[in-house]
Amino acid sequence: MSRFAIEKSKVFYGSWVVTVNMRVGVFLIFITLLAPIAHAQPAPELEIIECTPTELSFGVNNAFVRAMTDEAQDISEQWLVYMPSMCGQVEEAIQSHLSFNLESIEQPNQIPGAFILNLEDSMNIREELLSVDEVVRWSIIKPHSNEPRFIPNDPSFSSQWHLQNTGQGSGTPGEDANVTGAWDSVNGTGVLISVVDDGVDHQHNDLSPNYQDAIDWDYCGDDGNPTPTSNDGHGTSAAGVAAGIGNNNYGISGAAMDADLIGIRLIACSNTDQDEADSIGHRRDLVAISSNSWGPSDSGKVVSGPGPLLQASLEDNMYQGRGGLGTIVTLAGGNGRNNDDNSNYDGYANSRFTIGVAAITDYGDQAWYSEDGANILVAAHSRGGSQGITTADIRGSGGYTSSDINNDFGGTSSATPLVSGVIALMLEANPSLTYRDVQHVLVHSARTNDATDSDWMTNGGGHDVNHKYGHGAIDAGLAVHIARNWTNVNPEYNWSSGEIDISQSIPDNTASGLSDTVTVDAGLLVESVEIRFDADHTYRGDLEITLTSPDGTESRLAEKHEDNNNNFNEWVFTSMLHWDEPSDGVWTLEVNDRGNGDTGTWNHWELVIHGAEEIIDTDNDGLPDEDETSIHNTDPLDPDSDDDNLMDGYEIFNSSTSPIDSDTDDDLLNDGQEILIFSTNPLQEDTDSDGLSDGTEVLVTFSNPLLFDDDGDSDGWYWFQDCNDSDPNIKPFQPELLDGIDNNCENGIDEGFKDLDSDNDRLSDWAEFHVQFTDWNNPDTDGDGMDDGDEVQVFFSDPTYADPDDDNDGYYWFQDCDDNDSDRSPGLSEWLNGIDDDCDEDIDEDFQTTDADRDGLIDVDEYYVYMTEWQDADTDGDGMQDGYELFIGTNPLFADLDNDGDGLRWFQDCDDNNSNINPYAPEIRNGIDDNCNDEIDEGIPDLNPQLRIVSYSQLISEVNRNIVITAYANADTEYILFEFDDSLIPEVSSNQVKITAATSGIYTGEVCAVADDVFNCESIVIEFTPVEEKEVVPKTTSEPEERSTYLSQLNDNLVTMMVLIFVLILVVLLGLKRPKSPVKWEQENNFDTSVPAAPDLSLWNN
Repeated sequence: MSRFAIEKSKVFYGSWVVTVNMRVGVFLIFITLLAPIAHAQPAPELEIIECTPTELSFGVNNAFVRAMTDEAQDISEQWLVYMPSMCGQVEEAIQSHLSFNLESIEQPNQIPGAFILNLEDSMNIREELLSVDEVVRWSIIKPHSNEPRFIPNDPSFSSQWHLQNTGQGSGTPGEDANVTGAWDSVNGTGVLISVVDDGVDHQHNDLSPNYQDAIDWDYCGDDGNPTPTSNDGHGTSAAGVAAGIGNNNYGISGAAMDADLIGIRLIACSNTDQDEADSIGHRRDLVAISSNSWGPSDSGKVVSGPGPLLQASLEDNMYQGRGGLGTIVTLAGGNGRNNDDNSNYDGYANSRFTIGVAAITDYGDQAWYSEDGANILVAAHSRGGSQGITTADIRGSGGYTSSDINNDFGGTSSATPLVSGVIALMLEANPSLTYRDVQHVLVHSARTNDATDSDWMTNGGGHDVNHKYGHGAIDAGLAVHIARNWTNVNPEYNWSSGEIDISQSIPDNTASGLSDTVTVDAGLLVESVEIRFDADHTYRGDLEITLTSPDGTESRLAEKHEDNNNNFNEWVFTSMLHWDEPSDGVWTLEVNDRGNGDTGTWNHWELVIHGAEEIIDTDNDGLPDEDETSIHNTDPLDPDSDDDNLMDGYEIFNSSTSPIDSDTDDDLLNDGQEILIFSTNPLQEDTDSDGLSDGTEVLVTFSNPLLFDDDGDSDGWYWFQDCNDSDPNIKPFQPELLDGIDNNCENGIDEGFKDLDSDNDRLSDWAEFHVQFTDWNNPDTDGDGMDDGDEVQVFFSDPTYADPDDDNDGYYWFQDCDDNDSDRSPGLSEWLNGIDDDCDEDIDEDFQTTDADRDGLIDVDEYYVYMTEWQDADTDGDGMQDGYELFIGTNPLFADLDNDGDGLRWFQDCDDNNSNINPYAPEIRNGIDDNCNDEIDEGIPDLNPQLRIVSYSQLISEVNRNIVITAYANADTEYILFEFDDSLIPEVSSNQVKITAATSGIYTGEVCAVADDVFNCESIVIEFTPVEEKEVVPKTTSEPEERSTYLSQLNDNLVTMMVLIFVLILVVLLGLKRPKSPVKWEQENNFDTSVPAAPDLSLWNN
């Protein structure tokens, strides 16, 4: 039976045992199931999602699309989804459409119909979101870091030149933001500036008076205290530039010295799209200006922009902020110029909902770090020239300095709050300005700085534009003036081409790439232009992208730079360079690949134009034709109706003069002359209030109409008649004196003295006073015995300095080449000594070809080259002339001797200390080179050593007794060598050796006749036996005993014979062994081998 059958069987047959228990269990289960029903209560009503979805704007939609198509695979716990169909549903409805679990759902207020999904764990849910029909758009939410703009480390001065540049620090006078031109009427009162940064030290004396701490916020600490931590002084310095309190006898002044201020702490920590959206949109109902001196990396390799939430927040700022007028957002244009970064790659400053700001120096040119960009609206002053910006710093040592003043702030981080402060002045002058009105006023008031820069061009709207500076340097005085009289612009209109498919490969590094055109018929005056561009490319830094308007204005959107990242993914480029151009006509987008090897495809693009309905202005004078005829009574066909060289629009909006009266103030100067030439007030007849009209001063008295006319020295002549109105002795008709002054105001100085020579020194009085600075009444001003005229005209010496002859050699210092040495003067003869003795600027010139000692060497060569005595033919006194020694290669400074007296000098002899060794000595057998031919014992026959007789005193001896061996050899033998086993004790004497052994045994050795490493050897075998003591035993004569003794001796002899046979065999074997070579004995060299070292002849080798 199987196990299953057995168990089944047990259950079946055992069922009667558990039947009662089962019934009880069923009953308990039934009661348990009924319990919830008994206590059931009505389910709570589910919360309905309240929202009214609207169509996504172009910018928000594109931000979503970029996030959905960036091909990233990173994970996050938070995701933003746009699910408009969920409005009016319950939250569970959202979960029901998703395949992953949610921890919670948030509903951001920036985008109706959008939801933040908070997951239980970080995940990549891109594929899941793409598969859900109800998810229309989505974006990942993840922390990211923003950086304060880099502050360059340049020298700075402690004056606020950006507010009023008087030339301090070598800057250009007047090169500033002209804030003082606005302070007479406005200082930002009542305008709230929000500084979004790393915190603001709101207890700072220059920031606290107008700081609104009830509405600030810290998005890093999530509390209401945005006080910065140590080393986070960026926001405090930015706040000081924008709104530092002025006129309080303390520290610094901001551009808007009385504006209200709050700090928003954001970039001191990593933050999300939600954080940025909340920070820039913080209290948009109250905040007029959001100043932002930060952005993504300036490495040149980052193309990054706002997420959907921040994009929506920026749009809400523009359309809802400040009661519908718009919260103005300023953003730093970027500091990555050294990395070839472009502000158009920064989606924050590149947004049309922000004002991108560039930086210029105290000379008015581009700061070295400030990025180019078609998105730049204006430029403002910052560090980069001769000095930095002086502003507030964190109190104590937590900021940039150890005080609460920072004299070295800079970057576009400083330029941006300066623009923010100027906008605050504009908004005080005209609080009804909308966001777009502010942009218009900035465009119309911007000043053309760095006028010689080649990038300046005039667009179709008449504005000078530049990729470095936008519309130019900000001018607070003019901006406030224009703002005060500004009429709000017409409603905004937007035109889009829709997505244009290209899908073409971009030619790699060719003269012409791809281009596409769009014909626009929208009837708009352009404000900003957006280009949504999508391309796949393996090295996007190779791409050059240019937009050309119908009027021919070019916007360089992307330029070749080192960016090896891929693709432009639905990127939106913005241009502010087409402002006020007519929209209608053909717009062209060109795409070129300027690098080799990397390729790509232009997928599609879209052109979006923002502006107002075009107003007809036939004569382009800034006034609509309708206003000219119905309001101003000007000629709509003539831009200058009164012919005063000022356009009608300028007179209405800028100068406030009459466009139909060429001389508004009736001072005989037309309005154009007063503004463009003389800088007088066209609305005031007498600008300087001196009783003379501007026209009289310009046309009659030729005085300055801007300077009060007075007779300062009371000499009867007005200042414009008097050449010096502070000195009564200088006036017309005054006698002229020789004093360097125009005494008679005839535009000449000391006239009449050029032909006089009062002291008869052949120098005119005028020349003595103005040129030579001598006494024109004393012929010898310096009293050195020479007339001033002689010194100037003959000797060319200084007539004001007594010319000495310090060495009393009869020559003045200017004649003598060494006035401290009487042995040097022009009258002396030249000597061979390395000195110019005769002062003719030549040294030893008389000895270039002479040979005074007739040794065959030129004297100058002996002195300078060989160091020999040029007057002694044998410098070293060795009997050989110097020239000969050089010829044979010896040293003429070293005596060449014959030390051993063998008739040969050291350089001829190989051993000059031994007279038996020289080139002429015979060679003998002695191991020495006797004849100096570098060979030893050459020509001498080889030796043949032979042993003749070897005799032994005995071959066997008792231990401790000698065996004497004597050997004789032939005449070729140099010596006889004995060698024995190590245990023997030899005593060698010439050809004889005495050998002793301490122990018995058979020993071997050899004896050799040796000569010139040639051996003739013979083996030696000797034996030492122990000493035996013999006992004397009486002998018997019995025969048996004698026989026994005989046998015993026979046995002993047999043993001895066997030993001898063994020894003989051993000797034979040892005889076959080749004798080893003994160490050669060498005769000791007892003679003196010291030889004086030869002189160094390397000097003569050439």
